[in-house]
Amino acid sequence: MSNDTSLTPFLKWGDYKSNDEKSPDVLRVKIVESEPFETTYSTNIKAEVDDKGLFIIPLHNFESANKSLLNEFSKMWKSGKIKDGSSVKVKTWMGVSTRNPDKKLRRWKISSTS
Repeated sequence: MSNDTSLTPFLKWGDYKSNDEKSPDVLRVKIVESEPFETTYSTNIKAEVDDKGLFIIPLHNFESANKSLLNEFSKMWKSGKIKDGSSVKVKTWMGVSTRNPDKKLRRWKISSTS
């Protein structure tokens, strides 16, 4: 599959509004291209999200110091827990930065479902 991103929409993390780790937004994701690829602004994968269609999912925006989603995804990918066709559950919420308690920071947890 090509990395042509011109027709595939990007997932917008800002659409997910939960502020509570105990009640996060939950995305059911089927990985189409598990090998991360870069665009001008981010490192991404291609996946189907909640039966809403194909999206480019940003794992890390280059303007952000927050690499937690990229790190967690990469660890699972390198260990073989995530590959093309895998299904995962991604939980996300807005948490508090450990470095600056006045700043909100997006948090994630990924778990395999297959």
